[in-house]
Amino acid sequence: MGLLCLLMLAGAEEPVDASAKKMLPIYVREATEYSLAVESAPKKELELKKEPVFEWTNPLRSTPQQGVVFLWLRNGRPAAIGSIFSQKDDSLPGRRVAHELHALDREKLLVSRPAGALNEWKPQAGLERKVLPDAGTPATTAGARLTQMRRLAQEFTGHETNEDDKREDLRLLPAPLYRYPEAKDGVVDGALFTLVSTEGTDPEVWLLIEARKEGGTTRWEYACARFSNRNLYVRHKDKEVWSSVRGENDNVHHDSLHLYRLFGDKVVDLEGKLLARVRESPKVWYGEAIPIEDK
Repeated sequence: MGLLCLLMLAGAEEPVDASAKKMLPIYVREATEYSLAVESAPKKELELKKEPVFEWTNPLRSTPQQGVVFLWLRNGRPAAIGSIFSQKDDSLPGRRVAHELHALDREKLLVSRPAGALNEWKPQAGLERKVLPDAGTPATTAGARLTQMRRLAQEFTGHETNEDDKREDLRLLPAPLYRYPEAKDGVVDGALFTLVSTEGTDPEVWLLIEARKEGGTTRWEYACARFSNRNLYVRHKDKEVWSSVRGENDNVHHDSLHLYRLFGDKVVDLEGKLLARVRESPKVWYGEAIPIEDK
């Protein structure tokens, strides 16, 4: 899938395109620094899809954000998803670059970053799938299955609550961001959808819909994945089927199994020069900036 055009939205502090074009190479560089594998094949590195599958903006937040979404693939299937995004730093004359990640593979991921990285991501399990009820039988052709998956995705709705417990509905993007009709390892077909914020195009929940062959039957399965530090709720038809609610074990930065991870990582200028590294701090939820000259 080609890059989606960024929107020029009124109310942003600066034109979205002004920084997006310059930041893209920086985002790609950040993503390439990750090395991912599954636990059963620790030496077989997963494939990073270097062309982002989505570009998004969040212009109405207190500090407008802009970023892109990458996928790491295992035999053609999405095994991990990551958004590298940025916003103006509060104190330094640059942009704070953040990483937001979620495991998508059924198997536990092994993740490493370069020596000296101040933040890490250590998933503790794989992402569980559930049988999609009343979904019918997957069609025999790829085109017909895509029609089915788009229809099935429309059966899901979601909302979130912000820091003030205000409810905000999420909206489903009707077209999948990534399709994998020739996947292996039991998955006949699959597609990755997203529910985005009404404040922009920021993905808040990922929705995987897959046709899986097991034994002599093929059935539809689904999985939801958190991609926000807010409280999230997803319904299938008239029943709540998934939620991610912040608490002692599911906080701003991660969920209890660390399938999800969010952290500020560094501050850079628009040419990519490193101005500061960002380290998680109990005093500053979004991380403490350590200027390079102070190291």
